[in-house]
Amino acid sequence: MSTPESADEGLDVTKPVDMNKLHIEEIDPDGDLVLHVGADSDPTPRTFRVDPAALRRASPVFKAMLFGPSAESKPAGEQWLVSLPEDDPDDFEIILQIVHCQFHVRRIPRKLMTRKAVYGLLLLTDKYQMTHLLAPWKHTLVDFGRNGEVKWQGYKDIRWCPFEAFLSWQLGFSRVFRAHTVQIVYHCWIDPQSRVLVFNNDQGDKTPLRQLRFGPLDMEGESPVSAWSRAIAQSFMLTR
Repeated sequence: MSTPESADEGLDVTKPVDMNKLHIEEIDPDGDLVLHVGADSDPTPRTFRVDPAALRRASPVFKAMLFGPSAESKPAGEQWLVSLPEDDPDDFEIILQIVHCQFHVRRIPRKLMTRKAVYGLLLLTDKYQMTHLLAPWKHTLVDFGRNGEVKWQGYKDIRWCPFEAFLSWQLGFSRVFRAHTVQIVYHCWIDPQSRVLVFNNDQGDKTPLRQLRFGPLDMEGESPVSAWSRAIAQSFMLTR
């Protein structure tokens, strides 16, 4: 997965926001940074008051963005407001709770009971180089990713192997990652248009891998997991 090399590259934080019209949720009532999250990605964006030092310690991307020579660093004599319009506000709340040591052991897992939620959270932590924060919950996340919406059926449904490979790669389960990668390579086809096809159990035929939807899509209408898996499959199958 790609990650911005600097605070300004790949992060849309330029949308103007009227502070007086925001309902601020207090993650840290003593914090002096306000984050407005999801103006473009969610019909109900949310606003959080946070401790910028906690974000700096947790994420090198936030460290560069908030404390480097960028437009998002603390303004002199003004309230500190940063807009993150592309991020999912519910996923972002979970990250903020972890960063501020508000673990809510019973609360956080309940929000991650779907594949879509786990996938969105991992995309977000990868973007800000914060996936290491999820280490205490990695086994829980894997279980929810496997069983959240559809009962796991081993390797019978090849469509979920790309998602499982991505999940295990992000969370450091190397043996599981290798197993799913093998399934992707040996149970798919390359058609005359060089598309990677996988078997669709529901329809009983072959489906282009790029049509599988695991979560957010990239600029070409393909989920990052599908694009990544397609590249793996093509590179192996065209040489084997």
